[in-house]
Order: sequence, then C-alpha cells, then structure tokens
Amino acid sequence: MPVRPPSKPSRTDSQTLIKALLKENAILRNEIRVAREAAEITASLVVKQFEETERVLQKLQNANAQRKAVLDSATRIAIIATNMKGTISVFNTGAENLLQYRAEEVIEKATPEIFLLESELEQHRESIKLATGRDVKGHEVFLEYARQGRKEQQEWTYIRKDGTRFPAVLSISALRDPEGVIYGFLCIAMDVTEKKRSEKALAESEANYRFLIDNIPNVVFRGYADGSLDLYDDKIEAMTGYQKKLFDSRKLQWFDLILEEDRPYARQKFIDALKTDKSYIREYRVRKKTGEIIWIEACSKIVCDADGNIDFITGSFLDVSERKRAENALHESEQKYRSLFISGPNPIFVLDRETLTILDASPSAEETYGYYKDELVGRNFRELGTFEYEDESLSLMETKSWSESCVFSQRIKHFRQGGKPFYVEVKACPTTYLGRPAIILAASDITEIIEKDAQLFQASKMTTLGEMSAGIAHELNQPLNAIKIGSDFLKKQIEKNRPIKDNELHQVVAAVSAQVNRASEIIQSLREFGRKPDFRKEKIDLNQTIKDVMKIIGQQLSLQNINVVYDLNESVPTILANKNRLEQVIFNLVTNARDAIENRTALPEDSKENIIAISTWSEQRTHLNLTISDTGTGIPEENVQKIFEPFYTTKEVGKGMGLGLSITYGIIRDFGGTINVESRPEGGSSFHLRFPLTKNAGHQE
Repeated sequence: MPVRPPSKPSRTDSQTLIKALLKENAILRNEIRVAREAAEITASLVVKQFEETERVLQKLQNANAQRKAVLDSATRIAIIATNMKGTISVFNTGAENLLQYRAEEVIEKATPEIFLLESELEQHRESIKLATGRDVKGHEVFLEYARQGRKEQQEWTYIRKDGTRFPAVLSISALRDPEGVIYGFLCIAMDVTEKKRSEKALAESEANYRFLIDNIPNVVFRGYADGSLDLYDDKIEAMTGYQKKLFDSRKLQWFDLILEEDRPYARQKFIDALKTDKSYIREYRVRKKTGEIIWIEACSKIVCDADGNIDFITGSFLDVSERKRAENALHESEQKYRSLFISGPNPIFVLDRETLTILDASPSAEETYGYYKDELVGRNFRELGTFEYEDESLSLMETKSWSESCVFSQRIKHFRQGGKPFYVEVKACPTTYLGRPAIILAASDITEIIEKDAQLFQASKMTTLGEMSAGIAHELNQPLNAIKIGSDFLKKQIEKNRPIKDNELHQVVAAVSAQVNRASEIIQSLREFGRKPDFRKEKIDLNQTIKDVMKIIGQQLSLQNINVVYDLNESVPTILANKNRLEQVIFNLVTNARDAIENRTALPEDSKENIIAISTWSEQRTHLNLTISDTGTGIPEENVQKIFEPFYTTKEVGKGMGLGLSITYGIIRDFGGTINVESRPEGGSSFHLRFPLTKNAGHQE
C-alpha cells in the first residue's frame, strides 16, 4: 500500500509540542537537581559513616589497649579466657607470674585443666553430676559453672610449671556475644598463700590469746566510767564469788565490791591517771560474796575518743592477798632482823655480793673491830679479813638453795683497827639488801679458844717429838758420823805430812757438804714441825706433806722393823689446808699405827708382818682421799665410837694423854674433811680421810 506522506503539522500542534517539550525539560531539570542534592547528601552520609567508622575503630583500639593494660597490670592475678572448646585465648602477665608459663606456651595450645589437680576436678565433676544429673568432662566443668553464673569464689589448688602448688580463689564467668550467646569462659584466680598464712597466724594468735586469758590468774576486763564491766572469762566468779552474768547484765557494778574506806583512794588514782598518761595501777580491798576481804591489784588504761571523752577502760584484776600477807610477814621479819642486828652480841655485816663492799654493820661490829659505823660502811670487807672459799662460795650462792649456799669458815684471822689480829668463826649466807644481791656475814671472836687449842696442839707435837727422839738422834748421827770420818781422814793425812790428792780432797769435801745439807734438812723439818702453827689455809700438796713427815719419823719406824708401803697417786689435786697442822694429822695417825703394831708384836703368838700402808687417790674430781692402814692389834668394836673423844686412851699412864685423835678430828673438820675408822676382826685398822678439793684445783705433774 502506498505510504502517505506526513501531513504538515499545524501551528496549533507545534505549540502543543513545544509546551510538552518545555514541560518535559523542566521535569528533567528538576530530576537532575534532586539527583544532585541526593548525591550531595549521599556523599555527606558516606563521609559521616567513614568518620563514625574511624571513631568506632579508635574506640576499639582504645578498648583493646585498655583491656591489655588491665590484663598486664594484674601482675598477681591470673586472668585466663577460653573458647567453647576450652582452648586458652587469653593468658595475662599475672598468669605468667603465678603459673610460670609463657603466654605463647599455652594460648591456642592448652586448656586450664593443666593448672589444676585432677583429684579436685573429679570432685567438682561429681558435685555437678549430683546437682544436675549430667556427666561433664574436662573443661566442661568450667563451662557448667559459667552457665550457672555463680558469683561466689571457690578455692582451688593450682600447680605451677615446676610442680609446686599454691592455694587460689577462682571465679568463673561466661563470655557472651552481643546476642547473649556463650562463646567461652573467663577464669580469674588470685594466690591466697599469704592470706592463708595470715589467717593461720591470726587463728594461732587468737588461740594463744584465749589460752593466755584462760590460764593467767588475772581477770581481763573492759570497763566503763559507770563501773560496769565486760569480762572475757569466768575467773571473776572464783575471785569474787559472784556469777559472771551479774556483771554482764549490769546488775552488779565493780564499785559495789570495793570497801567504802578504799573508794576515795581508788577514785583519786583514776583522776590522777586522767591528768597524766591515762595508765594506772592501784591496790584496794574488795569484799567477796562470802564476806571475806581480799586485796586486788588493778592495772588499767583509760581509752578516750577523738573528743577526749572516756570511751572505755581496759585492764586486769589480780588477787594479791597472798602477796600482801607475805609483805606483812616480811615487814615483821625485817623488824625482828633489825632488832637482832642491833642487839646481837656478835658482829654482823651486810656485804655487796659482787664487790664485798660493806653496806651495813651492827653495833657489835663497831665494838669488835674498833671502827665507827660510818668508817665501816663503804669499806671493802677484805680490809678487815676474809672468809674461806670466798670465790667458790659466791658462785655457789647463785646455783644452790639458801641453806646449801651458806658458808661456815673456822679460825679465820681478821684485823681490828690498827692492824691488831684476832681469830673469828664466820658464817656467810646470801640475801638481798635494798633490792640488790648481798651477803649477810656473822662473825664470832674465838681468839681465846684458838690460843688454848694452839697450846694443846703444841703440847701434843712436843710429846710426839719426844717419842721420836731416838729416831731423830739416829738420823742426825748418820750425817755426823760421815762428817767425822771425812774430817779424821783429812787430819790423819795432814799429821803424817802426806799429800792429799785432788780427787780425794774433792770426794771428802763433797761428802761433808752433802751430810751437812742432810742434817740441815732434818733440823729444818723439826723446826717446821715444832713451830707454833697459825691457821691460815693454802693449797697443799698432800703427797709432799706425807713425804716431809716421813723424813722425820721414817727412821724411827725403820729402827722398830716397821715397813712403810706407799701407794701415792702423783696426779692428785691440791686441797685447802694448813701444812703444819696437816703434818700433825699424819704424825698422829702414823704413830698410832706404830703403837698398834708394837702392841701386837708383844704377843707371844705373833707372826704377822709389820706394815703401815699409806695411799692417796682422787674421787670424781670433787674429793681427795687418804688412807693409813696398819697390821696392829685393831680397835675393839665397843671402842670405835670413843677414839675421837678428848682424853680417851687405852695406853698406860704416862704413855699418852688421849688427845692425838681428838686433835686430828678437829683439824680434819676445820679443813672441811671427814675421818672414818675401819677395824678388822683379825687385827689391823684403817683410817680413811676425805678432803674437798679446792676450786680449779691444780694437779701435780
């Protein structure tokens, strides 16, 4: 079909088309404007979103930094986080310090089970099973506790890498995402070793405190200004007779028990304490429920609040009735002592125990020693004299009882003013004087007794020397004969005008000199033995004393066919004695032994050997023993107890005064020793002497 050519638009149609195009153009321009505005808004939103994202990222970084700082700062707290499989994802510095593992050793490689005891885990599994009926394994224990949301801490035992263990309190929390879904758990553990130790120490301290409160005699209290008390034990009941609940209920006030006449004093002590350091000790009397009155010592401290008001009083009560009675008895005793001290007939001194300085002296001491009291006080007692065993006694006073540590010394030489000597017996005992260790020393003047004893002693010695005259003469004749022979030889050679050879002359001169020395020693021994003795004691070698005596009497025994057998221990220590008097003891015992042997040899049927045995030995380094035995007639049993009595003798008239053994007994007693006699039925006697050793006694080499 032929196409019809377009018809030419009309003017009206053109206008319409233009309008339509203009309208469409306006719409398009509006859309472009809107699109441009939308693009601008979108760009602005994108920028804002980017900025918000930056802020969120910054906050996240800050949060992570803060989380890390918190984890790292907890150096003594172990913080461990895991995922649902229990694998460790967080292991902080505190966990490294406490458990000794490095974070890289456990993160993503281990579960918290490796730090705990299997036995404890098993206990917790059993506990969960009993509570929920579910079996849990491994790390599920922690997940279960996390699900339960337990807030309380539990005590677990943790194991370090080196195997050592420590107690820790553990809290377990669930880790949840924003939707609340659990994705792991968090364990926070803290070492409580020090806490446990402190708790134990506190428990022990409280137990000790309670033990102290229960066992000390004091009643510990907390009191108040109105007189009411809080008491910590029941001892108040035994002290006062009132039940503790009466004080606790405030029905009974402590002031009610104090005697009315003692209350002003007690109140004043309280007021005085408020003005000073608020501490006080006061003693007063209280009346028990039974009516009995007792003395109470109250040691208290006043405690005030910040405003200076009395808050409470703390302290203790102690029944001091016994002490008060003892103080009264002591006061009475001191009064008696002072009366005796002043009026006693014998000198009494009070000495400082360390320095022996005179602290006090009785009127009799002034009269006896010739000094005024102010001249004696402050003077060292050694200027007047001493008392034996002085150093040893002072040490004994520190270790022995009062009665055992008293020292009794006999025949001690003291000096009056001007140096005039006299003899005393001294008894010294430990005491206290004005709160300091002291010695009370009493002395008795025995000068007249000593002089009479010395005369008797000297008479006995002279008798002994007279009895030994034959032996002494023989002893002196031997060196005189030797000298006579030597001098006669020289005289003969000179008279015949013969030359004397040098060796002969030297031999004669040496022999004469030796015999002169021998005679001189004999005479010196006699002079020493015969001199009037003093009573000063010194350290004496007993063995040497025996040998010196036998130099004089030995020849006499030899002439009488008596054999002396010695068994002297050369290492025996020294004793404290007087050599001259000790020689007399040995003389008396040896001459008695000689007489007993002579009496036996006079019997027709006698066939025994004539022996005197002398032996010495030490006993456990405390005593020295001497035994003198003979083979004589012995002593009848009925006479053994009498032989040491003065003037007792079995000898014929004119052959003895019966003083030898009596003097011997007195001398040995003065030396602190003992003497015992043993007489055998078949004949023969033994005298056993026992002497105390000197302190730090020297031994003979």
